[in-house]
Amino acid sequence: MQRKLIFAVLLVVSGLPAHAADASPNVVVSLKPIHSLVAGVMGRIGEPRLIVPGSASPHVYQMRPSEAKTLREADIIIWIGENMETFLARAIENLGTEAEVVTLHEEAGIHLLPNRGGGIWDGEEAKVHVDEHHDHGHAHGEFDMHIWLDPGNARRIVDIVMHTLARIDAFRAQTYRDNAAMMRERIAAQTEVLRAQLTPVRDRPFIVFHDGYRYFEHAFELRGLGAVAIDPARAPGAKRLTELRRALAKHDVRCVFTEPQFEPDLVQTVIEGTAADTAALDPIGISIPPGADAWFQILQGLGTAFVGCLGKP
Repeated sequence: MQRKLIFAVLLVVSGLPAHAADASPNVVVSLKPIHSLVAGVMGRIGEPRLIVPGSASPHVYQMRPSEAKTLREADIIIWIGENMETFLARAIENLGTEAEVVTLHEEAGIHLLPNRGGGIWDGEEAKVHVDEHHDHGHAHGEFDMHIWLDPGNARRIVDIVMHTLARIDAFRAQTYRDNAAMMRERIAAQTEVLRAQLTPVRDRPFIVFHDGYRYFEHAFELRGLGAVAIDPARAPGAKRLTELRRALAKHDVRCVFTEPQFEPDLVQTVIEGTAADTAALDPIGISIPPGADAWFQILQGLGTAFVGCLGKP
């Protein structure tokens, strides 16, 4: 005990935080895929705390008092931004603590793509901004916030988390750097596996439940044709459903994807009487345990669903 106390005093004298002798930083993360990347960087140093469970949608989530308490106790809060975790915006604004807040969509090097909305997308219009990086002069509501589905963004998030942790917990900085390097290697390997699996189906058109997969489509050159809903919480009107059904026939659409967080009845209505099939895409990992492996399992799950549905003869 005395040796540990002396070590803590030496850390303070040297300018390093006293908690470096024992406790790791208290890190709170909004969503499971982001939590996974953070957990990978922290490794055995500590376990980040997750706000939104995998069974819930961040679009409609309501935070509980216990989760508000978790936020107040945090040293670092990592989220994407108010247009993804809307429920968190006011809570973070009213924290009244000295927690460091990392808003990922505002970080340099994060690639943002514009939203395309519901209905059928015009092919040329959908591609126009694909290779452009975001301009902070634009309204953030214009952009798709499912940034973790781009492996390049995932690598950048790992670096952002590593630099934040290394600055706040300098005593363990080298461990964070080593863990981040291993995560980047894993992300690169997973990307190559998915690219090999998805290449045979990349020219086959499909429709998703809502426009949340553009990063994945762009990374693996998939052919998304449209979305059933503009907002996952709002049902589309009869006009859009008619438009979607026409597109199924015109473009020989193989698959209309559902999401496990939402009722599949709408998708069944869209494909009724057509040759299109359906399968579920899960971008946040409802049944996947939280942890460093979750991001990899989520992306592999998407790849498996695309190949399984689009690859049918």
